[in-house]
Amino acid sequence: MDQINTKMIKKTILLLLLICPVLAMAQGHKGSVESCAPMKEGKVCYSDEVDVEGVKKGELFKAIDKWAKKNYGKDVFLSSVNSNKSKGTIFINSKVELLLNDTDKTIVKYKMRIYCHDEKYNVELTDISYQYDPNNEKKYKTYPAENVIANNGKSNTIALIKDPLLFCNATFFFAENLFADVFSAADNDE
Repeated sequence: MDQINTKMIKKTILLLLLICPVLAMAQGHKGSVESCAPMKEGKVCYSDEVDVEGVKKGELFKAIDKWAKKNYGKDVFLSSVNSNKSKGTIFINSKVELLLNDTDKTIVKYKMRIYCHDEKYNVELTDISYQYDPNNEKKYKTYPAENVIANNGKSNTIALIKDPLLFCNATFFFAENLFADVFSAADNDE
């Protein structure tokens, strides 16, 4: 009986050790990444192409446009949505507060362009800039992302920003979350 219990305990411990890394990965990506500032034609540009098998352009557009208008069409001072059903395009301009860590934050301004096609969509996050005030005195200055996070923050030209990698990683995870939201919107229409 003791041998059976010992074997069972060993198997349970082994199973837990195998599951722990999976659980840790499932908690999301917070921390740092290898390449946090992808570039396209000299500008920081995050992009994603998603296949959605069996879903027509019109259905994708309808689902994503509904999500965009719900989430970005409420306050014209913070964001705007421009849609073109026949072209299957949705353009979003927005600005939101981006938490960098427990004490620092910035306002990030960006444009998100979504192109719907039969069975797939493309999304790009571009024209990113930061309105930053490290002293929290509401005296924000605007800095293009290219001057802060290009080359994973190694090309930072803004002396006021002491930890550009922090901006880079926070922006990367922000983009990932936006892309996940678009995916959920497209997925909900199926």
